[in-house]
Amino acid sequence: MFKRKKNEQEAMEAENAIGMRSPLDEWNDSQQDDLGAKPKKRFFFQKEKGEKPEKEPLTPEQKKKRRKRLIIGGIVVVILALNIVPKMFAPEVLPVVSVAEAYQGTVEQTIEGSGDVKSERVKTYFSPVSATVSEFDLKVGDTVEAGATLLTYDAVELDELYRQAELTGSAAGYGYQDAITRDNKNVSEYNRSSAALGVLEQQVEDEKNENEHVQDRITEYTEKQAASSMVIGEQQAIVADAQAKIDQAQADLAEAKKKLQELEAMGASTASMDTAPSAAPEAASADGSAPASDAGADPVAAPTAPTAPSTPDLTQEKAKWEGVKANAEKVIQEQTAIRDAALQKIREEQGALNEINEKLNKYQDRLKDSTENLEKLQTNKAKEEGIKDSTDASRLTSAARNELSANNNLSSLNAQMTKDEINEGKAGIQAEFSGVVTEVAAVSGGPAAKGGSLFTVASNEDVIVDMSVTRFDLEKLEVGQSAEISLAGKTYTGEVSKLSRLAAENSKGTPVVSAEIHIDNPDDNIYLGLEAKVIISGRKVENVIVVPVEAVNTGMDGSFCYVVDENGVVVRRDVVTGLASSMEIEIQSGLNAGDKVIRNTTGMMLEEGMRVTPMEE
Repeated sequence: MFKRKKNEQEAMEAENAIGMRSPLDEWNDSQQDDLGAKPKKRFFFQKEKGEKPEKEPLTPEQKKKRRKRLIIGGIVVVILALNIVPKMFAPEVLPVVSVAEAYQGTVEQTIEGSGDVKSERVKTYFSPVSATVSEFDLKVGDTVEAGATLLTYDAVELDELYRQAELTGSAAGYGYQDAITRDNKNVSEYNRSSAALGVLEQQVEDEKNENEHVQDRITEYTEKQAASSMVIGEQQAIVADAQAKIDQAQADLAEAKKKLQELEAMGASTASMDTAPSAAPEAASADGSAPASDAGADPVAAPTAPTAPSTPDLTQEKAKWEGVKANAEKVIQEQTAIRDAALQKIREEQGALNEINEKLNKYQDRLKDSTENLEKLQTNKAKEEGIKDSTDASRLTSAARNELSANNNLSSLNAQMTKDEINEGKAGIQAEFSGVVTEVAAVSGGPAAKGGSLFTVASNEDVIVDMSVTRFDLEKLEVGQSAEISLAGKTYTGEVSKLSRLAAENSKGTPVVSAEIHIDNPDDNIYLGLEAKVIISGRKVENVIVVPVEAVNTGMDGSFCYVVDENGVVVRRDVVTGLASSMEIEIQSGLNAGDKVIRNTTGMMLEEGMRVTPMEE
């Protein structure tokens, strides 16, 4: 209703603004023009008291003018209504924002890249002997199987070299044996006494430690013995005190019981005295005569009974002794518990004291045995020291003996090494693992020098992808992360096995770090040196609040998101972010599942409290 009145008012104001008058004003003016110079009173607004407005008939021309003016006014009103009313009732136009709903899900980082396939195991085979190569036909790129013989030497030549090494080894020991035999006895005795001294010194040290340990234990258990005896004495004193209190309480209890019995007897006597006089008057009143005791009896001559306490005094006296009895019984009960607890403690402490005494006796016995054993060990040690000193003076000097031994060992070692190398050469060169030949130096029928390179094999079973990563991806990588490798149309699984600790510049001058991705299931389609694509699964969090990365803004006070509430109003929420992938980010606090966050605020003049129209993508 208010809006309709407002619209009518605006329409009237619009009419006045364009210089138009209402149909009513036009009609009044026409009355003035048509009916004479002096205008009549407009009966629409004024009435004189006691007068009725006179209505004069309109001429056809006046009716025509009036109709024309009404039509024109109606058209104007309709035009204004068509232009003003729709604007008044049209909905407000709000800015449209793209929103996404926060949900509980998983955020997982991935690192994508590529690298060259390389072998984790590369071995260069060297010749164990200097001999002629008999058979060898490998070329670069050939594959070999583990255990296969790849190269052999001339067998006749190896046999001659082996016999020569045996003769050289036999001749080397003769001079050494002659010099050493004379010194063996002294050396043997010296070594024995030295070893014995080492053992004895350790035994003496151990026995000293044992002696000190036992003495410490004796001191410890002696103190425990004194402490235990003190506890027993304290508990015995508690028992004696409690027993004395029990004895006193029992005496008080006996006296209280005796007094109570006396009071009970006195109470009974008083009761009989009270009932005897009351019976006589009742009998006298029955026959109308006076009682016999009142008929001239002499009160002085009658014997006087002992005076009993009055009933109130008797009651107080009984209450007193009842209290004495109850207190005595309480003391007996309490002190009996104290006495029994102390006796139990004495029994327990006596058991502990017996154990202490037993252990103390054992440690004293151990101390005696340890002291005797220490004396024997020290005597044996002195004896072995004398033997060592005497044999040391008569044996060869250490320098002379070492020189003889070194020369003999060197000759024997050279001879043995030569024989071992020849035996190894007779077996030929076998592949330690399956792989691909990457280098070849040996030639069939040609000479091979001892220690010279023959060929190199790279394993095709233990392979990696060597991928370069920038510092931005390095923070997402960890050893042990799983990976997916695409190579030659096939997909393999793997994991990050190594991260280099040294960065190097790539062709564009960007520092990169080498990451090795081990391929778990290589097959015959693996080709060393080819480029492979790698997708590494990074860190992952589950059951967390997730929003698009672009929905998180960064301000001076930290990260925040713009949220559109149920009324379409923009609300700013401060958030704490967690793990982020390329598309989504974890919200640790600040948002709830179901909140509608504005995805991208770039170029938008958003303010908290403004109204928007959310549109989900």
